Amino acid sequence: MMETIAQIIGMLGVVIVLVAYWLLASGKLSHRDVRYPWLNIVGTAGILYSLLTQWNLPSIVAQVLWILLSVAALIRIRMGKA
Repeated sequence: MMETIAQIIGMLGVVIVLVAYWLLASGKLSHRDVRYPWLNIVGTAGILYSLLTQWNLPSIVAQVLWILLSVAALIRIRMGKA
């Protein structure tokens, strides 16, 4: 049951990350808009949660780095450097 819940959360995370990218690529969001990195953080956290039930080190490293990059983007936006 927990594995199924984790997979659902992970799939929702994938959808969120892809929607964020689509919004950026279609011009509906700017890279300066705080919603873009937040969508990436939330989506990636969902993917990371799903990886707790099916360990995959390369994927975990990629997701952690994606979150760190998104946090760095939020800092740059807040400082007015984005």
